[in-house]
Amino acid sequence: TVAWQWRHGDVDPRIRMAPPAVVTFTIRRDGPTAAVRIIQSSGNLALDLSAQRAIADASPFPPLPLGYSGSDVSIEFWFELKR
Repeated sequence: TVAWQWRHGDVDPRIRMAPPAVVTFTIRRDGPTAAVRIIQSSGNLALDLSAQRAIADASPFPPLPLGYSGSDVSIEFWFELKR
């Protein structure tokens, strides 16, 4: 899952909390991701990059359900640092 892939060790350990990094991406019918991008920065580049990397590392996702008629689905994921 995305949560297991989120490695925020590159973020300065003195930072205990940060605003969320909001990432959007597309899951294609057979599971790979596309168009991964930050739509709201946390204000910390290392945190933003770790959020994008978590999506990439979690890909591919399982294929979309057979009953779903679309060819892809758009996802919004929030990454909020709290230590």
